[in-house]
Amino acid sequence: MLQDYSRAIDQIGDPAFRSVLIRGVGLTLAAFVAVAILAWYLLSLVPEFQSDWWSWVNYLVDIGGGLGVVVLMAFLFPAIVTMFMSMFLDDIAEAVERKHYPSDSPGRELPFGPALWLSLKFAGIVILLNLLILPLYVLTFIIPPISLVLFYGLNGYLLSREYFELVAWRHVDKTTARRLRKANQGRLWLVGAFITFMLTIPIVNIIWPLIATAAMVHCFKRIQRRSAA
Repeated sequence: MLQDYSRAIDQIGDPAFRSVLIRGVGLTLAAFVAVAILAWYLLSLVPEFQSDWWSWVNYLVDIGGGLGVVVLMAFLFPAIVTMFMSMFLDDIAEAVERKHYPSDSPGRELPFGPALWLSLKFAGIVILLNLLILPLYVLTFIIPPISLVLFYGLNGYLLSREYFELVAWRHVDKTTARRLRKANQGRLWLVGAFITFMLTIPIVNIIWPLIATAAMVHCFKRIQRRSAA
């Protein structure tokens, strides 16, 4: 696994990587700006207490609402940035295959429509499950190991499934991709948990989807060859 990431990081200067990074980060920032504007507008609709005795409540609402938006955006950042980056996964996968696997059959480019739908569906699943499990995170906050197991267990599985299947679908049908994923589920979960961890690190999480995609291409190639052998 570490070798896959090392090879992916070595290729970060590839023009295809820079292009995807610019597009993905631009869309992510635009989405967060839109959310921030919407949140500010919704907070402005909250009635304010006019009495001086209760003016402190207005400050609490403003501060609490602002902090809540920041926390929620940070909480959902992995899902949002991954969604946008996965829209351009073909560019990264093609660049990796062209450099490291020139003798292999080239992958099939995923049509934009299905790729966009899969990205949106995946992001929706990640966001929904994380919101549903949020009360457990809060209740187990005083016992950090439980929260960490829940967070990395859930997102490790979801991210490994998303990255692996989108890479695999360039070369095999969905049934074969699912079979390969299930046969290597434990190893792929570790890859997904590591992706999740890196996506929680500020700054690093901006470029990590690119590195994770490239690393998953190497991982898929190794699994595919082992299965063929």
